[in-house]
Amino acid sequence: MPRSVARLHKLLVPLAFVVQAACAASPCAAAPRHDEPVAEGEPRAVLEVRLDLPKTASCEESFDLGLYENRGVDRIDWSGAWGKCAGRRASIRYLPKRLGRDELLKLVQKLATKVEVLP
Repeated sequence: MPRSVARLHKLLVPLAFVVQAACAASPCAAAPRHDEPVAEGEPRAVLEVRLDLPKTASCEESFDLGLYENRGVDRIDWSGAWGKCAGRRASIRYLPKRLGRDELLKLVQKLATKVEVLP
């Protein structure tokens, strides 16, 4: 190995370890992964709603993706009016320790054009 390459190697290898250690301590590395399972005993609650969604080719998918950005949303089940964006009924299971009912309702209202909370 030529001398200049060996000298460069001596400098870069320790630098790589320093960079790796710095990245491992970053907030991104410490953040929980989105698909981590929730503890079986963690309380869950359900919000039942009837929705009109913005008219797009993938209105249901857009709504799902918007809600699932919040780690307090556990599951969304759809029923009725398949293939349409209006009059959709959704059952949203959430984790009350991570997301309050009122906060969830505000998120739903941001993503839908009309929201009716069902008993």
